[in-house]
Amino acid sequence: MGMTTMPANHGTTPDVRVLMVVRLFHPWIGGTERQAHKLAAALLDRGVDTTVVTGRWFRGTARDEVLDGVPVHRNHTLWEFFGIRGLRKFGGYLYMVTLLWYLWRRREHYDVIHVHGLNYHTFAAVLAGRRLGKPVIAKLANSGRASDIAKMREDRQLALAHRMLPTALTCDRFVALNPAVVSELSAAGVPRERIVTLTNGVETGRAPRSHDALGDPARILYVGRLHPQKGLDTLVQAFALLRARLPQPVALRLVGEGPAEREVRRLVHELGVADLVDLAGRHEDVTPDLDDADVFALPSRVEGLSNALLEALAAGLPAVVSDIPGNRTVVADGRTGLVVPVDDAEALASALERLLTDHRLRTRLATAGRRAVEQGYGFDTVAAQYIDLYASLLATRDRHATVGGITR
Repeated sequence: MGMTTMPANHGTTPDVRVLMVVRLFHPWIGGTERQAHKLAAALLDRGVDTTVVTGRWFRGTARDEVLDGVPVHRNHTLWEFFGIRGLRKFGGYLYMVTLLWYLWRRREHYDVIHVHGLNYHTFAAVLAGRRLGKPVIAKLANSGRASDIAKMREDRQLALAHRMLPTALTCDRFVALNPAVVSELSAAGVPRERIVTLTNGVETGRAPRSHDALGDPARILYVGRLHPQKGLDTLVQAFALLRARLPQPVALRLVGEGPAEREVRRLVHELGVADLVDLAGRHEDVTPDLDDADVFALPSRVEGLSNALLEALAAGLPAVVSDIPGNRTVVADGRTGLVVPVDDAEALASALERLLTDHRLRTRLATAGRRAVEQGYGFDTVAAQYIDLYASLLATRDRHATVGGITR
């Protein structure tokens, strides 16, 4: 098909310096930000000079700091114009200007620009990359209405972003996390040879939990944003059905925060399960939640490649997920987890009931899911694949420079 999948690097680490561009970063913590942070740390561990550059969107954050060994620089944004409604998005324009200046000023200190997400910061990175002869990689997670391409086309995050999209789509390589992203990039005119399939990474060193016995009560866990696209209304409805069927006590814990929290609270009261649903808020470290759970549920309507799902499988939790491309990339129905139709509360309740009442099934799926994550999604593997990608781009650039008689 022309699309490439990068092999793992098993040789010596090439002499490459990577500048990661992430629009949001700590103290904002989402899936994209966590992946960027952990990948940067994994690259540094392998001897790859890696720096993160982001925006200074929050008051009190330092311009420069080191987080878990990762150097981070924040460019000015006027804190989205101090939160003044109607002016916030102007902070995005300032961020593009300060990012361009940073990329120019630091041009001798990096070889590859690695952008997380497709947005106006990708546009700035491509402009700088063209001028400076630096390869640009952009990693995309979601497709459909939640995709970065759709958001740029519809100016959802910045006015005139649709005018920037054609330039942003000329990155040297795009990293797609699932087949739907590949299809959307292709439909947008990106040649298949510029699309690489890579995965998110997860830490796999911790011992899995035991499934000898269910907790009392048995606990179903969801971790992620409380957002309409996550299908939490379906999960709560399924839980209400499940509670009426199971002879043993059962509880649901939702770890995260977001705009759907009010609707979720209303729904749990309406369905009479408020006493059994714990809206735990956002947790910096979800390890205790994973250790305390018996089953993981991810009923998303849209998903790129869920960090929370990878972490749950790595922790040895059996998972029930919705039938969308990002989830099917990780979970094979009946082999490494259970897959149910999107927005089908009855099917979700039945799948959860199967896991909670069948010890052998629960153990088999948990073991297979963890093995699959260990084999394909560990950060060592993912970092090695990115190193191969960087090296191949730099080799291509150098060959073109030699053919063109250019000396750098």
